[in-house]
Amino acid sequence: MASEKDVDDFDVDTFLRLESTGFNQDKEVERILKLHATTKNPLEILEHPLSVYITLNIDERATRVAFRKKSLLLHPDKCKHPRAQESFDILKKAETEVMDDEKRKSLLSFLRDSRDAVLRRQGIQGPVDEQEPRWQEMMKDDKLCNVIKLEMRRLFTEDEGRLRLRMKNEFDRRATEAEEKLLERKRKAEHDKLWEETRDARVGSWRNFVKKGPKKLKKPLPTGGPKR
Repeated sequence: MASEKDVDDFDVDTFLRLESTGFNQDKEVERILKLHATTKNPLEILEHPLSVYITLNIDERATRVAFRKKSLLLHPDKCKHPRAQESFDILKKAETEVMDDEKRKSLLSFLRDSRDAVLRRQGIQGPVDEQEPRWQEMMKDDKLCNVIKLEMRRLFTEDEGRLRLRMKNEFDRRATEAEEKLLERKRKAEHDKLWEETRDARVGSWRNFVKKGPKKLKKPLPTGGPKR
């Protein structure tokens, strides 16, 4: 994990003097808000170098430095943009997702699937590693890296769509269950009401029955005729 020295190894005062202008701050707020509406990829929000889409190396130090620099621009105490707090929260969430071990594993899975899918479409077969001459070429190929980045956006969108569908199905299931329970309660209430309304009639019938007693059955006549 990166140390605080690693995070602070850039000149904060110089950075703020050069970058912390109203124009740059507003521009960064708008970039994050627009990007967040398009994709939830934290690597894009933190503006990791394009080479990450080839190397699959999500560097913790780079993540911390990127967050530190951008947070200096977006912090509501320093940025006058009306949506500064919202953009800062998005930035913080992106940093948290990248630094979380489990979420980073999921992120790497999306990243690897995106890279491999694009490389297959480009006709590049088999694993690509640092020992191959084409490795450095691909890292410097911004066009290729951007294609992988867009593929990752697509996979994120598909995954979000599946998640929304699962949530909708679960919502519909619970709504159906709730409706069935409500109908059952209504049926029971109607049954109880009818039972109560007919109570006097049932009690009167029982009293009459008790008072008169059960009907006597007539003794059947003998069959077979008189005996001689």
